Formats: sequence, C-alpha cells, structure tokens
Amino acid sequence: MGRRRYRQLVVGSEQFRWWVSHRHVPAPDPDGVPGHSCQEVLVLSREDSPGVIRIVFASGPGRVVGGGGWGAHEGGVSRVGGGYLNLHRPATVRELVEEVLADGQRFRPAAQVDGWRFFDAVAARVPPEHQEAPTGPSA
Repeated sequence: MGRRRYRQLVVGSEQFRWWVSHRHVPAPDPDGVPGHSCQEVLVLSREDSPGVIRIVFASGPGRVVGGGGWGAHEGGVSRVGGGYLNLHRPATVRELVEEVLADGQRFRPAAQVDGWRFFDAVAARVPPEHQEAPTGPSA
C-alpha cells in the first residue's frame, strides 16, 4: 500500500496537515446480531508538533455519515432534518480546526473528540457548496 495522502492548511501563522478516512466499528444491533457502525474521521496534525486530533463523526439516530445511504458520500456528514458538512472541503476543515482548538483540545498521540459537538457551529459558518445546474437535455 502507498503512503497516506494528506492535505495542508494554513490558519493564521500555523500549518496543519489533514486527511479524511472512513472506518467501520463493530456494533451489534439491539438483538445482538453482529454488525458495524460507520464513522467519518478527520485527522489533524500540526506542523512541527507531535500528536494528532481525530475528529470523529459516528453514525447514529438522525446522523448520516459517508456511505451511510441517502446520497451520502465518503467525507460527508449530515443530520436528518438539516445540516451538512463535507470534510474534504478546506473551508470546513478550517472551521473545525478553530472550533476544536477553541474548545481546548490538544494534539496528543491518541487524541479523539466527538465531531458532532462542533457540527452546528461549523455548519452555520461554512458557506454552502456551489452546485452546478444540470446541463443537457431534460428527461
């Protein structure tokens, strides 16, 4: 396998590296039947600083994460009834960085935080994605 691909982001005078991954976590259903739940994970590291912060968006009631149906794509997280974030967008990542650091989170070897805590604040500040109008003949 190749090396993990990451992107860079500058916030003020600080440089960050980040990447998004999708993972499955064992989660039996209420009847005990084996299954899994999905998570979208935004991993942040700060240049010249050890450790990372993993911002985890886990699927659950009213919460849809990439590949979870309803048109969700990897890196997309949304709430049923409203709100959507694309974790692949630098504008979204920038807002999450600011929220997580303002919350006092620190870069550590296994730092992990629930991303849903920041969802509403970030969704309110990130401009909606530009969507092209379909072109070509109508069906």
